[in-house]
Amino acid sequence: MTGRDYTADMRVVIDAETSHGQYVSRVVAREIVEKLTVNDPDLLTGWLHGHAEELIWGQINTIDRSVRASARYKSRSAFASAAAEHAEGDSTALGHFLTARYVIEDGTRCALADLTAADLNFVAESYESRAKQNAFEAAFMRALAKKVRKGTVADHFTEAKIAELRRSIE
Repeated sequence: MTGRDYTADMRVVIDAETSHGQYVSRVVAREIVEKLTVNDPDLLTGWLHGHAEELIWGQINTIDRSVRASARYKSRSAFASAAAEHAEGDSTALGHFLTARYVIEDGTRCALADLTAADLNFVAESYESRAKQNAFEAAFMRALAKKVRKGTVADHFTEAKIAELRRSIE
């Protein structure tokens, strides 16, 4: 790799594509990749190489979330079928639940099967914390919606007023 600052250069490209109004991030990402493949493959390759660990980490997290979601949302009939298969000797039939991974206090991702009571409480507290954060954001958006009956948020609020409203519901 060169002495080029791929992160800074990529930020300039991304900012140029996202600074002019509404956008769909997936579409912008695709367009940036297409443009860089033709116009600046060195930037694309250098940036990907520089962010490979982060990208792979993100993919690992996505896979773990997918496994947990799959275990949670299995239909009752699918669960009943898997339970019957398990009872008939298929030890892998119910594997989605016990193999689902969760982040414990030290940052380690552990299978549900290996969690202790302390680990389970930490995971539960993490979910509760995110739920509270989400509830705050929902309350904030509802408070804005009550004030913005017509037009947009910018028609009714300044940055200072938004900050004041957020503080008032914290």
